[in-house]
This record gives sequence, C-alpha cells and structure tokens, in this order.
Amino acid sequence: MTEPSGTLDDLTRRPMDRRTFLQRAAALGLTASAAGSLLAACGAKEKPTVAASSLYPETEKPGELYVFNWQNELAPENKKNFEAATGIKIVESYYQDNEALIAKLKGGARGYDIIVPTGYAVSILRKSGLLEPLDMTLIPNFKNIVTKFQKPAYDPEDDGKKYSVPWIWGTAGVAVRKDLVKEGVTSWAALWDERYKNQIDMLDDQRETIGAALKLLGYSLNSTVQSELDEATQKLIAQKPLVRAYDSTNMVRAMVGGTALVHTWNGDFAKAQKELGADKLGWVLPSEGYTIWVDNTCMPVEAPSPYWAHKFIDFMCEAQNAADLTNYVRYYSPNEAAMPLLDQEIVDATPTAEELARGELMDDLGEFDKQWSEAWTKVKSA
Repeated sequence: MTEPSGTLDDLTRRPMDRRTFLQRAAALGLTASAAGSLLAACGAKEKPTVAASSLYPETEKPGELYVFNWQNELAPENKKNFEAATGIKIVESYYQDNEALIAKLKGGARGYDIIVPTGYAVSILRKSGLLEPLDMTLIPNFKNIVTKFQKPAYDPEDDGKKYSVPWIWGTAGVAVRKDLVKEGVTSWAALWDERYKNQIDMLDDQRETIGAALKLLGYSLNSTVQSELDEATQKLIAQKPLVRAYDSTNMVRAMVGGTALVHTWNGDFAKAQKELGADKLGWVLPSEGYTIWVDNTCMPVEAPSPYWAHKFIDFMCEAQNAADLTNYVRYYSPNEAAMPLLDQEIVDATPTAEELARGELMDDLGEFDKQWSEAWTKVKSA
C-alpha cells in the first residue's frame, strides 16, 4: 500500500530539506511558527552548512550572476571561463564613479550579487550597512592575495568580519602626447597651462579631480579642511575654460585621438600606449603626489545568490583568472600567485618604491564627504 501524499503524515515521514519542508508545510496551511516547531520535533533533515556559514550551497544554480562594475573591468576570458566552470552567466551593469555606486545602493537599489568599489567606498558602504560580511571559508584562494593587501585600513575587520577582497590596484596621473607637448611634464601644473586650452581632459570623478587640485596646492588628497577644499575648488573653476571634457569613460579614445594632456588611470594609459607607442605617449606621476587606489570585490546586502557570489570571488582569486583580469585591464594585480603569469609590460610599468612613496591612498572622508560633493557641484556648474 502506497504512502499518502500531501498530508501532515507525509510531511513528517518523507525525508526532505528545510526549504522544501517549510514550503510544503505552508501549502498545508501551517503557520511559519508551527512549521518550525514541527521541524524541530521531527528532526527534519537540514541542508548541511558550509563551515560556520549561514550560506547554503544552492542545489539549483542561478542562471545568471549580477555584477555591478566599472566599465571594462572584467576580462571576457573571466566571464567565459566562469560560465564554463559553473554554467552561470555573468551579467554586468556599470557605474561611472564610486559616488554613483554609493548613491544607488543608499537609494535602495538591490539585485546585485557583486560590486567592485574602491577602498574608500568600501569603508562608506560598510559603515552604512550596505555590505554583507564575507564567509572567508568559501574563499580559500584568498591566500593568493599579497599580504599587504589582505587587511587594508578601509576594511580593518574591527568587528571581526571581512567585507572585501582586493581585485586590482592602480594609480592616477597624466598621459602626455609627446608629439604635441614638447616640454617635459613633471607636475599637475601642466593641466593648468593655457597653451593647451581645449587640449586637456580631466576625469569626471570628484575624488580624483579635486584630489589633483589639492595635490598641486600641496595638500592631502583626503583633505577635510574647508579652506583647503575651497582653494582647490577655485583652482578647478579657474581651470575649467581650458578643459575640453570631464570624462571617466573615453580616455583611451581621447589619448589616441590627439588630446595633448589627459588626466587618467594607468590602465587606460597602458591601453592607449600599446596602440600609439611609447614614442608618442608618455606617463607622468606628478612630483606633488598622486592617487593610489584599490578596487575590491564585495557582496551587497540582499544579494540574490550569496553562495555563488562567494564562488565567483574565489574563482577570481585563482592565479590564472587574476592574471587574465590584469592582462586585460592593464592595471596592477594584488594577487601574488598571478605575478608569473602577467605580461612583462605590466610588470615593467609597476611603480618603483620611490614613485610609490609619493603616492597617497584614497581614504573615507566621513561626514566631510558632503562638502566635497558640494564643491564638485560648484566646479561642474561654473
């Protein structure tokens, strides 16, 4: 005689996991609390946990994993190889700067599995409760990350939790078309040279561009002194008639197209130099100092597929996958195991110890970030 199905007797006798048990209990009209009591009493079979995590391996993989990222900051090989390994397709959408990412998440946007904020933005998002702590037992390849990148100031683990894994790192400086700019460039001051009116592009990024003005004036690019910020704001307003464009997307096109001086990131410079050649395009890390930044993978709150988000982060910490990313974006890798697999051009372009000593890492401005946003609005609307 067959067992009856769809009854309370069936619910308590047939082996099933917690999710299925609760779904069927609800279909039979049991409240959540009653179902939970019944589950405990009957010893229904639970899905096994992974280490101490509350994240369960999903028996049904999602068809897609949603990555909110900078444009062109994930290699085609990464997406193709992750899909081949897991059957999950990577779907990307993009933001222009960290402020746009922060505003979107603070505004309630959800549905992303992975985001890639810069260090100071990790700090802001972490303090705002917009990041999920990571279960590092699911990211064993974290051991490949260079020691100095493992516990950065923007993710200090002061609550015993970790929220980020370094992705790539780089610098911001000035790309110089040497066939158009005959004198040597060593300073941010070149971007205020009236001889190059309408031949200067600045990043459309408040932290980078206000930061450049602050460094030119001899201040920290993390300044929280109102008088210094005001001085930098006026410096940028005075520069504005010289600027052809504020652009954080088309820098390679600008360099290749003949813009004499382009405020940009080293990876975009490297792509343009590969096309133009070193005789036409040079790179300057200004004498007054410059930005050093680290982009990181993080999991935002309410990520649809947290287990597979962890698997993606771990996948990207594997040596070959980290190298594929770096060789594509032309930035620098925080992954020690990837170093032997990097293009020699990238290794050769890595800043020297002397150059790194002039660099400054972007930091969280705290409540003073509001004043920076107001300053940037003044510059853009001037």
